[in-house]
Amino acid sequence: MKEKMTVMNRWMDEAIAEGGDAVQEHLQAVARIIGGQVAQLSEPADMPKLLTTTIEEMGKGVTAGMLMQHGHAGILDVRMFSVGRK
Repeated sequence: MKEKMTVMNRWMDEAIAEGGDAVQEHLQAVARIIGGQVAQLSEPADMPKLLTTTIEEMGKGVTAGMLMQHGHAGILDVRMFSVGRK
């Protein structure tokens, strides 16, 4: 896991160095990659549960990041209330 975090942090550092819209584009690309992996790993009927779990973990990451980067303690409570398919 540590090696994967190093790669992700390097990508973020590169986006920050690039400036402009690069950070937002990086975050959108990572979100799409994670979405694709969630879809790859689950059956359609299991999608809501796996997607909810992934989003909850993202909230935990934001909570930890806010404390480490900004000194803001607290809990970001992230909940997903519905998943629809068109």
